Amino acid sequence: MKKVVVVGCSSLIVSAAELLNPLEMKVVGLGDTRPEAWNVFKENGDLKDTFDEMPVMPVDLSVGFEPDVIVIAVLEESAAESLRYSLIRAGYTGDILFMSQLVEQFSVRGAALRHIAQRLSSLGVPGAVAELGCYRGDTSWQLSALMPERRLYLFDTFSGFDPRDLAEEAKIEGSSARPGRFADAKADELPLRLPNAENAIIKKGWFPQTALDIEEERFALAWLDASLYAPTLSALKFFFPRMSQGGTIVLCGLADPNYPGVSKAIEDFEAQYGALLLLPMGDLSGTAVIVHP
Repeated sequence: MKKVVVVGCSSLIVSAAELLNPLEMKVVGLGDTRPEAWNVFKENGDLKDTFDEMPVMPVDLSVGFEPDVIVIAVLEESAAESLRYSLIRAGYTGDILFMSQLVEQFSVRGAALRHIAQRLSSLGVPGAVAELGCYRGDTSWQLSALMPERRLYLFDTFSGFDPRDLAEEAKIEGSSARPGRFADAKADELPLRLPNAENAIIKKGWFPQTALDIEEERFALAWLDASLYAPTLSALKFFFPRMSQGGTIVLCGLADPNYPGVSKAIEDFEAQYGALLLLPMGDLSGTAVIVHP
């Protein structure tokens, strides 16, 4: 079994560690660029003799654990290269895996979407498909291709985060939401990416106002990628009671430290309506699947 250290600068470190094969790789430590995350030092600054939990340390110190493999859990290329140079300067000569390269080539979320579409079809689950937060259509075109016979509703402001949602998000500690994020999406370009654009209905504007005219619709799949608390909670309240039996809600970003409002929306929804049948997908961003009973 190979000894592995995972290095990076965010909660992506833990997500990457959880994806490693435990039959082949044993994580012996985490290297983090954030001093507040370190737990390997005594109060006087000396290194602890033993560790009661997974050791989190400066990146250069992780080389001293003599790992067989170091995984760089950073998706931004320049940041990943900077970490690689830090490891080499610290004397590391072993194997290095770049999480960014694996993410470019493999998609847990895309594979899950294909299986969900097949399952909904084989079970004969009726209803339309909806996506909240479609941005430039990276998921939209897959929904259109995989379920061409279903009506596809695509919700987005196409102007970035709405000020009303940002006002709510400002009340949540740790949120990195800022005006202008995702504002470069263009509603008129989205249909060009859809293989079955004739079945797509683009709903431009602030959700849930943009859904007021489809309150009688039933859904087989709702893909929620709104990033923020308010639209996520509104979407759960709108879509969940309108899901067909066996219908599926896919909720993106539950583990994203930059947007903690998504997980808070789930907590508040469950506090009001009861526990959901929520299953983690196992990808880096903490996507989860909710199956309507």
